[in-house]
Amino acid sequence: MDLTRAEPSEHTIAANAVVAETLPFHDKQDFADALRGKIAELIPRVIYKYGDDETEVWNLNNFDFQQQCSNGTFPDCPDSCNPSLWRAALLNAVSGVFEVVPGKVFQVRCYDIANMTAVKGTRGWIIVDPMTASESAEKALENLNRAFRMKYPTQLDNDADLPVQAAFFTHSHTDHYGGVFGLTKDHDGGSLPFPVYAPPKFLEEAVSENVVAGTAMIRRAMYQCGQLLSVGPKDHVDVGIGKATGGGSGGIYPAIEIDFQGDLASMEVDGVQIVLQNAPDTEAPSEMMIYFPQWHCFCSGEDITHTFHNVLTPRGAKVRDPLSWSKCLNKVLRYFPNIESMCASHNWPTWINMVDGGPFVTDRITNMIKKQRDLYKYVHDQSMRLANNGYTMQEISEALQLPPALAHEWCNRGLYGTVVHNSKAVYQRYLGWFDGNPASMHQLPPALASEEYIRYMGGLTSILNTARNDYDQGKYRIVAMVLNNVVFGTHRAFSDGSLPEGQAALRQKAIRLLADTYDQLGYQAESGAWRGFYLTGAQELRMGGPPQEGTYSIFNNKTVEAMSYELICDFLATLLNPAIVNDCHFIFNVYIVENFDAANKNNSNFNSIGAGHMTWHVENSVFFADVDRLHSSTAEVTATLAMTRATLNLMVQGTSGNDLINENKIYIHQGIGGEDQVRRLFRALVPHTFWFNIVFPNYCG
Repeated sequence: MDLTRAEPSEHTIAANAVVAETLPFHDKQDFADALRGKIAELIPRVIYKYGDDETEVWNLNNFDFQQQCSNGTFPDCPDSCNPSLWRAALLNAVSGVFEVVPGKVFQVRCYDIANMTAVKGTRGWIIVDPMTASESAEKALENLNRAFRMKYPTQLDNDADLPVQAAFFTHSHTDHYGGVFGLTKDHDGGSLPFPVYAPPKFLEEAVSENVVAGTAMIRRAMYQCGQLLSVGPKDHVDVGIGKATGGGSGGIYPAIEIDFQGDLASMEVDGVQIVLQNAPDTEAPSEMMIYFPQWHCFCSGEDITHTFHNVLTPRGAKVRDPLSWSKCLNKVLRYFPNIESMCASHNWPTWINMVDGGPFVTDRITNMIKKQRDLYKYVHDQSMRLANNGYTMQEISEALQLPPALAHEWCNRGLYGTVVHNSKAVYQRYLGWFDGNPASMHQLPPALASEEYIRYMGGLTSILNTARNDYDQGKYRIVAMVLNNVVFGTHRAFSDGSLPEGQAALRQKAIRLLADTYDQLGYQAESGAWRGFYLTGAQELRMGGPPQEGTYSIFNNKTVEAMSYELICDFLATLLNPAIVNDCHFIFNVYIVENFDAANKNNSNFNSIGAGHMTWHVENSVFFADVDRLHSSTAEVTATLAMTRATLNLMVQGTSGNDLINENKIYIHQGIGGEDQVRRLFRALVPHTFWFNIVFPNYCG
């Protein structure tokens, strides 16, 4: 099928024109803020993966079409993009090293979806949120030192770079901690020469979020962030909170978790006074914000940015708490009433003076915080008001509108999260997916239901004629709903070859029209995440499915090394294919040993001193683990296994346990069973299919 995107229709052009006429595009203050304080360009513009001069981690050149023109203007919005999203894309494309507080607080922007903030201490740098990849963090630090040396040459005794004295992670999402190893020359090492601080439960939350549901989350994140799209006016333009997700090498580090006594904690690092505000259950379950009282500078992490954030991210996650989020922002106003500059780990900073040197608008930052505080609370409160008046999740998302006082603030626009999606998230948090209607209780799965819809609606010819007419009238939402049913309802017959030739041709027309429909919806979407889903969905429809097949390791070495035995076992349990073990009752004692002797036959591998151990149970088609316990009755133990932690890590990363047995990396001691039973379990631990369908069904009954 032709992969060419549809041209923006007259209806899309008209819809985007309404946005351009409605919102305050005359207000250019954010552009002044985004450009303010720039002291250096980023060099290089292309970053490559360690040891690989062909694999790009980051390429600033991709966004040249959004750069400020030589006459000081910015490129006009194309017809294929929502003007509000295009505005944010231009602002997020402003790259370089910037001063937030002259000589003291700096940011490196546009080397990742996140910003890296740096504070100049007495002896070196305090880094806040070192982005996603070590490669990007390393280059960001090089740029920071080069820019500081050029701007403040008299503050350095020699040409040596300022060393990193400490790092802070504001929260438990990988784009805020993954690059930390790039801040040291030994980026492959397991330890760092400086302390790293994080909010409570950082390690637990950072590791666990992407484990049990990690495969589905990361596959969906590729849609959300446009990772499978080319970059350009008809494809990826921006995520909403930044240009794109970073690649490369990264990892997790077991930071010192702050022991908050109440909401605040104070400390001094390298001569800098720091006040930390605990912000749990906001944008992340483990989060904090940072205040530098010497300069009245506030780092809001990801809790206050220039967009409405996600209460439930489309990639999938546990629902966040907008009420807690709102209350946390209210505490910012109480604890820090004298903020003069505010920078976040995404987007651009804000100052109380509109231009460098004045005039001062003392309530400018306060008003921004209030607007975002009230944004989250309004969507929370009004969603539940409507729910308590009988509105369903879908009805709430359609009926709920922001009041003008909130809707017309640029920092409240739905560039990432949206009122539609977030109101549904509030409903889900309190009431779950079920709307109370008996018809929703036990619905058919999508493919089976779609087959029946086609039958009820009189067949493909009638549906396609109506869909084409509606498309021509710009009724894209209903066209998408109906044609999705055509694609799903014909999938089984098309796949098994039973769909008649004429019907197969109509199916292809439906796929093309649905892809064109997604293009129009993507062009109109204000949210970068919505645009990513629509345009990637259109692309995979035209391609006939995902770009690849099979599995994909979602864990790097450092992440697996940080996982507890319990979390590893929880993940392995999600791999179990019950059909392979449905009549089994196995008990395996498992030793994780430091020094593994593959040739040893006298059981010294099972010396538990200093080693991890657990029991694996397989019963009722369930894999269950008792960590730090061994089954005491040898008469019931099927077999005993010994392996190193490195071998267990390989299993988590997708290596077959049976292959590891063949490589003599797992030792098996006979019990009432033996190697056959162990191999059966390992055969049942089937890696997840990463490249699963999204715009085509995975299950047809």
